[in-house]
Amino acid sequence: MKEKAHSPNFYHYRLNNDKISGLSIKEQKEKISYFIKKECNSENLHFFLGSGCSLPAVPLMGGTFEKIKEELNGEVLGEFGGESKDIEGYLNWLKNAITFNGEKTENGAKFQDAFDKTKHALIESMPTDYITGTEKYTLMAIKNYQDFYNIIFLQREYKKLNPINIFTTNYDLFNEVSMENLGVHYTNGFRGNVNRIFDPAVYHLRLVDAENRYKDRWNAIRRYVKLYKIHGSIDWKYHNKLDSIVQSNENSHEEIMIYPTVNKHLETQQSPYSELFREFTINLQKKNSTLIVIGYGFPDEHINQLISQALNNEDFTLIIFGNLDEENAEKFYKKHSNKKNFHFIGGDIKQKGDGHYFDKVIKFLGNGEQNVETE
Repeated sequence: MKEKAHSPNFYHYRLNNDKISGLSIKEQKEKISYFIKKECNSENLHFFLGSGCSLPAVPLMGGTFEKIKEELNGEVLGEFGGESKDIEGYLNWLKNAITFNGEKTENGAKFQDAFDKTKHALIESMPTDYITGTEKYTLMAIKNYQDFYNIIFLQREYKKLNPINIFTTNYDLFNEVSMENLGVHYTNGFRGNVNRIFDPAVYHLRLVDAENRYKDRWNAIRRYVKLYKIHGSIDWKYHNKLDSIVQSNENSHEEIMIYPTVNKHLETQQSPYSELFREFTINLQKKNSTLIVIGYGFPDEHINQLISQALNNEDFTLIIFGNLDEENAEKFYKKHSNKKNFHFIGGDIKQKGDGHYFDKVIKFLGNGEQNVETE
């Protein structure tokens, strides 16, 4: 028996009303494309990219956590056993357990072993060859990110607007590799060339074009991105002699700085995460700001609170591409559904729950409805 053709069910909620209800799928896509392109011309444009943007090249952390649980016993899982998918919360819980029990005690060693295994599993889930590799999903992810950056700059090409801010919880290097492939200038919070040391002050610097200045006015380079990896990165390491976070591709799992693996020797033990979250807050409070959220399922309550606070500003616009069938996303939506500056977009286009996928959003940002295929 032939399967019934998929029936699209796309939505764009604002003030508890679906703005595209009753329209054909073609008209819905045209409306969303027009709306998103317009918002991309905000004076201050921010994107928040979650783990869904790197699928399937990088598996969701919940899936990685399920695999590591098979190696660990219930005693070291504590409240994170069962159906918990919060691998970062588990790492934080283990860190506290190690501190409480002492590193050299029998219990401390047990928790440290669980911590090491979990951290290693998380790091091993990341791609390693972004440049010459041939792995299909890695190549697909790089293409998606490159299309994303090309299209965003195309929308803002002829306007004197501020640099784009990209905030991400992802540890992979797809953002960096894609921008370098495209020749896009960016900063990720590190200064120097030989010794790449984390210094949040570089976020407040701006590149200018010395060749194409007008009289005595310097023209800021337009294809410029500020990248904030608020949970760290697989190429961030703690350097003992410098007592600093450095950027390095050396493969040493113990030194890799991923949240919440704060190094105990740092003068400020929450560095660099405290500085990155501070930048997140400051940028969301800037006038005429738009934040577009893609691939994030709202599992981190701390991040959710910072976004919620920004919604209190009348000249701030929040656009979420998400899935209301997911518990955390639905909870966030219900909490803020009465805010006029809050938009939630998702649903079904080609298959169930694909309306918020990264590749679909890229097509909305680009040529609109003619590039978003349906059955």
